[in-house]
Amino acid sequence: MAAFLRRAMWFGLLVMALAIGLHALLMHGLRSRTTDVFGVWNDIVNGRAGADVLFTGSSRSLVHFDAAAIGTRIGLRTYNIGMDGTQLDLQLGRLRTYLAHHPPPRLVVQEVDIISLEPDSGLYFAQQYAPYLGEPAVDEAVRRIAPDHWKDRWLPLYPFMRHGPGLTGLAVKGLFGLEDTLHDPVHLGFELRDWAWEGSFDNFLKEHPDGVRYHESPHAEATLRELIRTAREAGSLVALCYTPELVENQRITLNRASILGTFARIAREEGVPFWDLSTAPFCTDRSFFYNSQHLNARGVERLTPMVADSVKTLLERAAQSPSALP
Repeated sequence: MAAFLRRAMWFGLLVMALAIGLHALLMHGLRSRTTDVFGVWNDIVNGRAGADVLFTGSSRSLVHFDAAAIGTRIGLRTYNIGMDGTQLDLQLGRLRTYLAHHPPPRLVVQEVDIISLEPDSGLYFAQQYAPYLGEPAVDEAVRRIAPDHWKDRWLPLYPFMRHGPGLTGLAVKGLFGLEDTLHDPVHLGFELRDWAWEGSFDNFLKEHPDGVRYHESPHAEATLRELIRTAREAGSLVALCYTPELVENQRITLNRASILGTFARIAREEGVPFWDLSTAPFCTDRSFFYNSQHLNARGVERLTPMVADSVKTLLERAAQSPSALP
């Protein structure tokens, strides 16, 4: 009996060692990727996303701020760390992680939108965080939203079982350099979505004939202030930017004036500018959008010079008279 128990113990230890080794190998594969979501994360944690102007925010940052095109216009290095499906807690965690691995940018442009003040309700594409839970700011932000996510960090192979074979496939491709780099949808953190109008907003209008009201969470407001202060304490200028939004959606948002008023008040009290670009004339035209909140390629082409001019003007003013800002 004792011999059997010893053999079982050694077998268990061997299995555990193999699991730990395989887990480390697969995580290395994810951290080796250079494309799409993991490619941006790896640029951030490996110090490869250095920028004079850094764009951050939700999916509207991801698909609206064409970092390369804006950088060409203003003659500065740019990068976009906007994240699909995120609220301010996760955006703050990512900004802090960026600042832990890079010199502070001259300017941080924080995208805000109609749902920025909504509370965090979950993790979108939750598997993206697994390789980076060793980053304190990422771990803190993720745990606040999903307390059980510690398992992805500490239980060998758990994230690969939890999130399915797709994550394992991404890890293996990263490990052996099998990524499709020619068709990477993301460049300097920006994803161009040259999509046609996809129609979900028409159903949304039918479901909300009397309009819709969004939350204005005090926690989200405090987090936005903390994000601004984090960037400024690092030595960066900050600007809040509300990018174009379809006018039809603006009209059905019952508390839109209150939300934009909150952004303007926070900007004023924190001493940063607030750029409301949702008044652009093309916001009346669906052909510039693929849904009510997101621009297509044609819309991004219109937005790019507006953002570039705003950035250039702010930096020139700061160089001439820092005390005159915002």
